[in-house]
Amino acid sequence: MTWFTKWALRNRAALVFSVIASLIFGIFSYTNIPMELMPSADQPYVTISVVGNGMDAVSMDEQVTQPIEKVLTGIKGKRNVVAETGNNFSQMTVTFESGTNLKEAKQQIQENISTVNLPPGVMKPYVVLLNTSQIPVVYIGLSFDQEIGNRELNLVENEILPMLKDINGVGNVMTYGGKDQQVMIKVDPAKLAAAKISLEKLYTILQGRNASVAVGEQTLENEATSIIVTGKMESLEDVQNLQLNAATKLKDIADVTMEKDTTSITHMNGKNFIEVIAQKDSTSNAVTVGKGVADAAKKINEDYKGTLTATVFINLADTVLDSINSMTREVLTGALFATLIIWLFLKSFRMTLITIVSIPLSLCITMILLSFFGVTLNILTLGGIAVSVGRLVDDSIVVVENIYRRKRGNELTPAFIVEAVKEVAAAITSSTLTTVAVFLPMMLASGSLRDLIAPFAITITCSLLSSLLVSLTVVPALSGRMMKKVKVKEHKNDSFYPSVLRWSLNHKWLPILISVVVVISSIGLFATMPKGSVDQKDSAYISLLLRYQNGTPFKDIEGGLKRMETILSKADGVKNNIVQVGNNADAAQFGELQDANQVQFMVFLKEGADSAKIVQDLRKEKDQFPGAELTASTAGLMGENTTKVSVDVIGKNEDDIKSAADKIKKKFTSIDGVQKVETNDEDKKPTVTITVNPTLSNAQEIAQSLHSMIDPAVIGSVKIDGRTTIVKLGALKEIKTAEDLKQLQLMTPDGPVQLSKIAKIETSNQPGTLYSKDGHHYLQVSAAVDPKKMVDVTGEIKKQLVVWEKDNTFGDETSAEITGSAMQSSDDLQELAKLALFSIGIVFMILLVTLKSFRASIAILLTLPLAAIGSLLGLVVSKSSIDISSGIGMLMLVGIVVTNAIVLVDRIRHNETSMTIREAIMEAGSVRLRPILMTALATVFAMVPLLFTHESGMSMNLVSKGLAVVVIFGLIVSTLLTLIVIPTFYELFHFRKVKKQKLSSSAISSELM
Repeated sequence: MTWFTKWALRNRAALVFSVIASLIFGIFSYTNIPMELMPSADQPYVTISVVGNGMDAVSMDEQVTQPIEKVLTGIKGKRNVVAETGNNFSQMTVTFESGTNLKEAKQQIQENISTVNLPPGVMKPYVVLLNTSQIPVVYIGLSFDQEIGNRELNLVENEILPMLKDINGVGNVMTYGGKDQQVMIKVDPAKLAAAKISLEKLYTILQGRNASVAVGEQTLENEATSIIVTGKMESLEDVQNLQLNAATKLKDIADVTMEKDTTSITHMNGKNFIEVIAQKDSTSNAVTVGKGVADAAKKINEDYKGTLTATVFINLADTVLDSINSMTREVLTGALFATLIIWLFLKSFRMTLITIVSIPLSLCITMILLSFFGVTLNILTLGGIAVSVGRLVDDSIVVVENIYRRKRGNELTPAFIVEAVKEVAAAITSSTLTTVAVFLPMMLASGSLRDLIAPFAITITCSLLSSLLVSLTVVPALSGRMMKKVKVKEHKNDSFYPSVLRWSLNHKWLPILISVVVVISSIGLFATMPKGSVDQKDSAYISLLLRYQNGTPFKDIEGGLKRMETILSKADGVKNNIVQVGNNADAAQFGELQDANQVQFMVFLKEGADSAKIVQDLRKEKDQFPGAELTASTAGLMGENTTKVSVDVIGKNEDDIKSAADKIKKKFTSIDGVQKVETNDEDKKPTVTITVNPTLSNAQEIAQSLHSMIDPAVIGSVKIDGRTTIVKLGALKEIKTAEDLKQLQLMTPDGPVQLSKIAKIETSNQPGTLYSKDGHHYLQVSAAVDPKKMVDVTGEIKKQLVVWEKDNTFGDETSAEITGSAMQSSDDLQELAKLALFSIGIVFMILLVTLKSFRASIAILLTLPLAAIGSLLGLVVSKSSIDISSGIGMLMLVGIVVTNAIVLVDRIRHNETSMTIREAIMEAGSVRLRPILMTALATVFAMVPLLFTHESGMSMNLVSKGLAVVVIFGLIVSTLLTLIVIPTFYELFHFRKVKKQKLSSSAISSELM
């Protein structure tokens, strides 16, 4: 590796140019790398959303859900299909095994679904694969000073959306809410009968009215001329004046009005609004796009003042900028701390400057490499820089310290510098490569975990290799220039450490005992510690849900919605609120269908507002909503800040499924860490079943007649205000009770007949929503869990499920399994454990190659259990759990902690050529003590700012306090123990050679005497 040093010393002009170019292009790359909140990562599931047209849950299940489930059986990599079917909607979630190509899977799902024949009126299914890169950058609410009609919708589509789409970097703009108006025809049965007009004629009144038909081509006035017959209806008056017969117009027998969709509501601050969602393209900067859209919103408010108001309620540009600025501050603060530590040890401004030059230069080279690899600047890549900034000076510290130590009495010639660098080149190269070897396997992780941590690993790898290159080139060249005037101070030999080291070597039983105790303690501590998921403490908004009983009249739900809007309008700290009720095509395209009996609020707060207090205050309002369950919680980009463990119970017998679910629910309530337990079958809906006597009438004909009489039916469309507007024929008979149904008169070929005469009418309570998994109905038991105890609760349930399965508690045809985020957290921790083992193997191989000694390599690996106890104690002290963040920190430790051991052992092996093993150990300990402490403390203090970093509610905090705690405590403990334990075991592994050297030394002493 000294080739780099020789080149740098021989080509100073080229080196200076390379440094300047690296700084310029590094800064340029930093300003041009796309900024995002998160790396691009596919979620491991695909949602299929379907909206029906007035179909009940049972019909949707039989005619929509089940046919789609059947065509999904052959999808490659599919783990399971979970379906939720309710009145007017069906939503299926297809989860996949790790490593599945989700884009190909989505394409296959779309192709298979296209072969399903869905009932008339059921909209085309939306197949959605969510990716973090598709996270919308800006959400804008457009509210109008009047009711939203066709003209307002045209204004948005024809003027507002094009304005937003023209912004540089905007990839897609979508709208939500602001439903199209519809023409409703409400017939007066008496007037209809008096006009002697049949109901069938009403169903055909629009046929052919809107048409454009080419009837052929004729020669007119010696020119070939096309003849086209057209018919246009362009206003509500045109529909009202439709001529039904010579004496009757439609308005004579019916009220014809324009009305809005009354099955769904979307409000912002109590008003109907249109939500506009802007996404960036794949190459653009989220910050630039967000600012551009925000500026466009201001211009909209100026240009359309008095017509509409544009309110930006989410702008990820602000979040990205805040997160990046916050992480940048951590990097700079960490670099400052590392610099202070170096100066305190070296007590020389020149030497400190030589050392810390590796930080900005390494970071600039890293930025160039990230730009080359196409890695975006996001909270994880910046986190990678933050956790490696202290490590960037390690190699330079060792090089500078060795040159300084050897300078005494020597001239700083190129040959001297090369020789000084050569002495430590193998050690710093080996230590850097071992650290890199830990991070590169992160890219072997599977699924979305790989997508998230791969950019993190690439960033650290690039920064460490850059720092190694700088330490071998720029640092020696600067040392040759700047150290000439540095006076070498007499180094005061520290008597404490050599004394402790000599005593430990003479009493090896104590270090060995300490090591055994440490290993056993680490295992025991790990087993007893809580293991959870990343705890999202901060919040981006408050998620508020009102859940009514199935069958609650829509007017009651709307009343509760307005009552909550009034409460929110008076609440301190609330800035904006958005509410959604019901299902429609807009919700389906985002995979966000829900029961019609649910009212979902997103409450956005003013800056500085106490979200936890507001949540508590809102929960106290539950008494104002009788008949509804009120839940409120803070939420972030990934949804509510609640952690759930779910168990799915599958079987063929409904009673057995219910019994098993009750047992699981009871078990959940007894586990420590479980906060709330619920099942998905607790809501029933009143159902009227009409059983037609097949000998008296046809069930299908009766169903069609009933549908036409009691439900509005689409009979065509017209173009009003430039928009295609559907026309519905209103219900001919208003039904309020089951008795009304019995008395209903139906027209049959034999004349009018009362429904109760030809059918049996029964009322019962049935599930308002049907749940199925892989084609079988199931129940799900969900428990809200303390995030720190997620894995513990999951493990307890797993053990109990095994016992129940062994005892056949649920029966032969009923089974239960853990699903959802609990399974994902466990899978991710297991994945990290496998990566850690793989990384340890690679590190051991590198040590064998560089040190060429099996025993020396084993001695170095002993640092790992020493680091483990430190990191676990750190988690205990900080009251943190073992989660993905701390797991990544432990993986990092594998590469970081061996660095000090490599530097120490390399010096010992270098000394063995001229000294006994005991002398080599003592000399290496004295010489390497200062660089080891410097590098360790520089890394520790560089990571201290991460302990206090702000955890954004709009991101997954994989680089957070847990990671910093693990690295800081693990490195401190391992460094202290390494200085004693590693030399002890090194000498122990060479006990025969040591014994021979002692005997030889004794013999020589005897001869001299």
